[in-house]
Amino acid sequence: MDEAVHQAEEPLLQTPSRRSNWNSKWIVRCMCLVPLLVVLAYAGTHRSEPEIKGGQRSFGIENNRFMLDGEPFQIISGSIHYSRIHPAYWRDRLLRVKSMGLNAIQFYVPWNQHEVTPGNFTWENDADVEGFIKLAAELDLLVLLRPGPYICAEWDFGGLPSWLASSKVEGGRTMKLRSSDPVYLKHVDAWWAALLPRMEPLLYANGGPIVMVQMENEYGFCGSDKVYLRHLVATARQHLGDGVILYTTDPPHIVLQGSLRGDDVYTVVDFGPKYFWLRAAFTAQRVMNPSGKSPPFNSEYYTGWLTHWGEPMANTSSTDMANTMSKILAWDNGFGSINLYMAHGGTNFGYWAGANVDKKYWPHITSYDYDAPISEAGSTGQPGIGGPSKFEIIRDVIQKHTGVEAPAPEAPPRIAAMGSVKLSQFASLLDSAKALAGSAAADVQYPDIMEEYGQSGGLIVYRIQLPINASGPLRLGQANTLDFKVTPHDYVHVLVNGKRVGDLHRDQKPQLSFVMPAADSQASQASSSSSPGSDPSTIPLDVVVQAVGRSNFGCDWDTKGLQSPNVTLNGKPLVGWQVLPLQLENLSIINFSDATTATEQSPASSGVGVTVRLEHGPVFYRGTFKADKGELGGGEHPPDTFLAMPGFVKGLAWVNGFNLGWYWPAQGPQQRLYVPGPVLKHGENEVVLLEVEGAPVGARQVDLVDTPDFTQFQPLADQAKTAQNRGVI
Repeated sequence: MDEAVHQAEEPLLQTPSRRSNWNSKWIVRCMCLVPLLVVLAYAGTHRSEPEIKGGQRSFGIENNRFMLDGEPFQIISGSIHYSRIHPAYWRDRLLRVKSMGLNAIQFYVPWNQHEVTPGNFTWENDADVEGFIKLAAELDLLVLLRPGPYICAEWDFGGLPSWLASSKVEGGRTMKLRSSDPVYLKHVDAWWAALLPRMEPLLYANGGPIVMVQMENEYGFCGSDKVYLRHLVATARQHLGDGVILYTTDPPHIVLQGSLRGDDVYTVVDFGPKYFWLRAAFTAQRVMNPSGKSPPFNSEYYTGWLTHWGEPMANTSSTDMANTMSKILAWDNGFGSINLYMAHGGTNFGYWAGANVDKKYWPHITSYDYDAPISEAGSTGQPGIGGPSKFEIIRDVIQKHTGVEAPAPEAPPRIAAMGSVKLSQFASLLDSAKALAGSAAADVQYPDIMEEYGQSGGLIVYRIQLPINASGPLRLGQANTLDFKVTPHDYVHVLVNGKRVGDLHRDQKPQLSFVMPAADSQASQASSSSSPGSDPSTIPLDVVVQAVGRSNFGCDWDTKGLQSPNVTLNGKPLVGWQVLPLQLENLSIINFSDATTATEQSPASSGVGVTVRLEHGPVFYRGTFKADKGELGGGEHPPDTFLAMPGFVKGLAWVNGFNLGWYWPAQGPQQRLYVPGPVLKHGENEVVLLEVEGAPVGARQVDLVDTPDFTQFQPLADQAKTAQNRGVI
């Protein structure tokens, strides 16, 4: 070992300057010195690892070295997630990774992306994991596969399917997640029985690029169920054989809990710049592995960090990153292996963004730029964030270490501003809810969680008709208390007779007080009496719940929608609900209107340029624009762009039916959504917003611009102020 390197190491533990009131992996990793010392003292005898067989193609471990086809090999890898990149850009992003000097990639396989409903698997389009792996092989990149079943990844529910919470599946909502619970293992076995046989032909010994397969993910943060871990190993061996290296990864201080000592798996560690002494970290790894079978490997070396809504955009030190990276590569006489997390982050399209939950709820932003060396849109530098180009710094560090010049970087991605798009059409969510729910609508006595209705994301409407009489639960002209018993997840609007009477978010108490003016009730009666099939003796109460991302960290359930069936109004149980799950996968059935109606704008609004609260519930806004091939250049599709939503507060956005994810510029720091060029088309294109909070007065528009923006944010702790606003926001 290079003693000069050891003498220049960073301090063993250093608390990063990050938010400390949520259970971040960053904070937890840097606080547990005692378990780390226990690991360093743990030693014993080991069995030898089975030899890798496969003719001339082999990948194994000898004398604390990775051996590729019989020659010592150093892994210099980067994380890149096919699930966060439009498939048309997979090749582009892999080439950019390669031009940074990397020889391998590491990525997760999200269970919930591939098994959307129980027993129904998808392997096409953005779920074509085999195609992604074959493309990596074509570009001479090795693959470190991470098939879960749990992945964390700041991904919705850590990759676990939401339907595990449904009573319609065995063990739904009662099984113990990430454990040896036989019911949970039965679901895991079915998933891996579908996935791993597809991976077996792609193993390195079989001619493919896969050299290592990870079991679980940082399991030490969750538990220490060795029966569970051994079951995963046995299942993987059943499908993949004995030749491939199976590995686990944990921060050094929890490897004892999260891995298996001995030769069942190869234990590796993960940590960021200035987290641990390298000697301590790699010793913790070494004592878990058989003698001679522990090449030093940091499988998650953080180039940036995650970002939640309502906090500053991650912008970590490029100097610290480069310094520690250089020391890792030089470790053990120049054979320290590393995987950069992330090399390229990408985007949490649709409903895939997860959340952290620790006393408070911290949903992740839609962008997964991660302050990584390759930006969300594929460029270098830190666009929209600022700071030195991590791409160039990392490329230089690797080139100095290997002495090999990396391939020339790809040309910058095509990104263009396309002007403003007028949103001239409108539709009320409440008016559209029945049509959008379709056959998923359910009439029930008592409401249940979103997952019970087969819904994974979006919004869900719980509707009940309230009688207008003295014996009914609603008190006209007086204070009313709606009690959910448990606060719904995640954000709630309550409307009575189509008028927004209050909001809640999951960090608040589950009671909502409001006054329903008698005049509003009478106006509704007159209106409803003229509607075919309406009951003039009742008025509707609508509870609209937004699911903004399930917890991705830990072992606990995080279900969405109403969390208790026992909802009361002024102490009286509410029974007889209509549930309208709004997955919002097909917006073509929405009946848009060119007319501005009272359901779309606050009557208190005044003044162009002012944002007003939507008093009658969420509203869809639609507009069209043309992407002219002559003006924007050639190619199979128009260039990328970014969607800016001036004056809008929070919601979802679609371009040509493609769900870009949540926007929340009022909270920040993300102000614009990334629009991949392949979702656009030459000619006419469509933009649809579903705004849930407030919209600008007058002519409404969105702008297609050529730069991201992560510069503004409002602390999430202040969100209650926004929720309580009336009239002008």
